[in-house]
Amino acid sequence: MAFNKQQYESLPGKDGGERTMASEGKPIVNQPVKLSATEDYVLNLDPATVSGWSMEEVNQQFLERAGLGYMAEQFYVNKINGKCLMLLQEAHLRELGITCLGDRIYLMELVGLLKKKKREADLSAAKWSGVTPAPGLAYKEDCGECCVAYFCPCCLAKTYWRVTGQGVFYKREPPCGLWTEVRTEYMDFRFFKDMELKTTRKCLCCCAATELELYVDDHDDSSGAQKEGEPPNPGAFHPHVLRHPEAPQVEQIIRNSWNKVRLVAE
Repeated sequence: MAFNKQQYESLPGKDGGERTMASEGKPIVNQPVKLSATEDYVLNLDPATVSGWSMEEVNQQFLERAGLGYMAEQFYVNKINGKCLMLLQEAHLRELGITCLGDRIYLMELVGLLKKKKREADLSAAKWSGVTPAPGLAYKEDCGECCVAYFCPCCLAKTYWRVTGQGVFYKREPPCGLWTEVRTEYMDFRFFKDMELKTTRKCLCCCAATELELYVDDHDDSSGAQKEGEPPNPGAFHPHVLRHPEAPQVEQIIRNSWNKVRLVAE
């Protein structure tokens, strides 16, 4: 009687040899697909300009360029101008009687690019900007700074503030001829912890000034350890201070933008 001898293969790695991959990994060399000419055209449009378009301009500058000129009659009848175009949703297209699903999806994709660009422009636009120390005796740190501001304005260090929909940026420029270091800080609203509006007095009781303290959790700050003899680094426990007559308005602007960021995060 003949017996079939079973053949056994050793498992990879059991014999001390190197494992053989089923297929060698290949590097990815293809770049992401480029946007179409129409998408590039839409991304180069200014949302503020589009919002001011008339019905004729919506037809000529948008529908015709997108190859959707057959929708012009429905847009004319329903008075779709540039402002309405920026607010357009797919349900509106169904109300207009546009039955082709592919065209609805394509048009909403183009409108979505406009809306995205508008959101980015709103976030990056400056909602407030100012310089400290502000004019007036009450907004100087001490009598010495008042004298410097009066006799040699260029010898006074200045801080330039800018508030956007994403955060607060300030740049502290040195006075002329003293040192060359320029300090910049950016506070993202995602890391804001608290803020407090105060009225402070420096020297005289009549010299009352408003200042806004901003507490930010700069946990990703890589600026290094605090140097000996220097004031504490601003952060969650030591605030960034904006001492300016318009501090109450700045507080309201920051709170509104901060609330929007928190709503998006939630």
